[in-house]
Amino acid sequence: MELTDKNYETIIKNNEKPVFIDFYSPTCGPCQMLMQLIDERLEKYGEENGIPVVKCDVSKNPKLASAFKIESVPFTIVVMPDGKLKYPELGLKNETYYFELIDKLAGRGSFFSRLFT
Repeated sequence: MELTDKNYETIIKNNEKPVFIDFYSPTCGPCQMLMQLIDERLEKYGEENGIPVVKCDVSKNPKLASAFKIESVPFTIVVMPDGKLKYPELGLKNETYYFELIDKLAGRGSFFSRLFT
């Protein structure tokens, strides 16, 4: 799902669950790698676990980029239901990190630990 200056209130402020946000630029190589992961698997995994996964193009949404003080991409962060920001990460991480973060936000054990129990 694409997060924009216009739909921020609806998606973030009115959500009762943590929301994972990926700030990206279409000209950034690592951003494109993360977007591919989000589009192919992470967004669906978040949805299955009740955690919205959204992405925001900083070049098209300068108000959000400014509000979150985005200076470099890819930048991911989680907005908690109380509005607090958690788990800020600059740069591309191992894909396991993102799946485990979704698990943590959903209050579940890690994806990999569930495979072996």
